[in-house]
Amino acid sequence: MKVLHISQSDIGGGAAIAGYRLHQGLLNQGIHSRQLVGHKETSSDLVAEVPRNRRLETNIDRVTRRLGLNYISSQTTSNISRHNFYREADILNFHNLHSGYFNYLAIDNLTAGKPAVFTLHDMWSFTGHCVYSYGCKKWQSGCGQCPDLDIYPAITRDATAIEWKLKNWVYSRSNLTIVTPSQWLAEQARASMLSRFPIYHIPNGIDTSIYQPIDNAQCRNVLNIPRR
Repeated sequence: MKVLHISQSDIGGGAAIAGYRLHQGLLNQGIHSRQLVGHKETSSDLVAEVPRNRRLETNIDRVTRRLGLNYISSQTTSNISRHNFYREADILNFHNLHSGYFNYLAIDNLTAGKPAVFTLHDMWSFTGHCVYSYGCKKWQSGCGQCPDLDIYPAITRDATAIEWKLKNWVYSRSNLTIVTPSQWLAEQARASMLSRFPIYHIPNGIDTSIYQPIDNAQCRNVLNIPRR
C-alpha cells in the first residue's frame, strides 16, 4: 500500500507536525509513505511541494478574496493529479487544507479514483470560513451573517453561506473517511455536513521510544519537586 499525505507543510505548524509523525510512523512500519505539501521545510526526498502557478493564482486570488472566498484560487486538481506522488498512491490522507496551497473544490476529483482519509485538526472543513467557531452554531445549518469575520482565516466580506454551500456540494461528490484526534472534534463533525461520511476518533500518535511512562518518584527527584 502506498500512502500520500497532503498538508500545508511537513513540519511547519502543529497540524503539519502531527501529519509528519504519522508519515514517519508508517515508514517505520514498512509502509510506503510520501507527502505533498504547500511549504517544504525538510530535505526528505519523500516530501515534495505542490507545483503551483503563483502568478495565475495571485490574479485569481485578487478577485476571490474581495468576494470573501478563501482558497479557491489554487489550481489544485491539475497540480496534484499530474504529480507522480499522486499517481502512484493507493490512498490519500488529507490534513490541513487551508493555507492557500489547496483548493477545496478539488476534493471530489482527487478522490474520484482513490479512497481518502481526511484528518481534521480544527473545524475549518465544515464551517463557512473559521477554524474555530467559539459559541456560534451556524455551521450546523448553513452559516451566513457571520458574527466574527476576523477569526482565522479572516475574510473581508461575509460570503460564509456561499462557502458553506460550496463545501457541502463538494463533499456530496467525494469519497472520504473522517478522522479526528479528539472526541470533541468527532462530536462536532458528526453534527456537521461531514456526518455523511464514516467518522473515527484516532488520537495523534507519538514515538514511544522517546515518550514513555517513567517512575513518578524519579521524575519528582530530577525536577526537584517535593514528594507528596
